[in-house]
Amino acid sequence: VKHNDFSGKTVIPFATSASSGLGDSGRQLQQMAGTGNWLEGKRFPSNVSESTVQQWVQSLNR
Repeated sequence: VKHNDFSGKTVIPFATSASSGLGDSGRQLQQMAGTGNWLEGKRFPSNVSESTVQQWVQSLNR
């Protein structure tokens, strides 16, 4: 992340997990990157379907 330039980019972190949330991961990545428009991320359950993730991405309207 430190070597990437996210200037002019919108970044929305997401992950899958059986139990853990995102915690401070998004904020830590944003601080490390230093650039970009970082939005709140989302955690999906580990058994999430591809269609559920696609629907979420489409709902972002970005």
